[in-house]
Amino acid sequence: MSTDPIKIIIIDDEPDLCFLLSGMLRSYGYQVSYFHTLQSGIEGAVADRPDWVIVDNNLPDGLGWEGANEILKTHEDTHIIKISANPDSPRTDNRYNIHYLIKPIKVQSIVELIDRHTG
Repeated sequence: MSTDPIKIIIIDDEPDLCFLLSGMLRSYGYQVSYFHTLQSGIEGAVADRPDWVIVDNNLPDGLGWEGANEILKTHEDTHIIKISANPDSPRTDNRYNIHYLIKPIKVQSIVELIDRHTG
């Protein structure tokens, strides 16, 4: 019996972070794609129906944390990991599928979140 891999989308304007993080997550067996703008990331998430979205807050075309709500409008069960380099970023969303990590992030922190919330 085959299980589909967990799909993850990364939305971050730092190409090196996307490249390295996606490679490390793929080594855990996840299916990963990434986007460098908020708009392309939202469009990719709507089309690809990911299980998880990792989104930076400060993107060239908007605030990723606000854009995450666009993804949740079409895929309400998608888990969102909001990342930021600012440790004082507001963390006011307490929904079960919203998570927060401060950069620099560790791949193991992401894997642990996914393991904890994947049944």
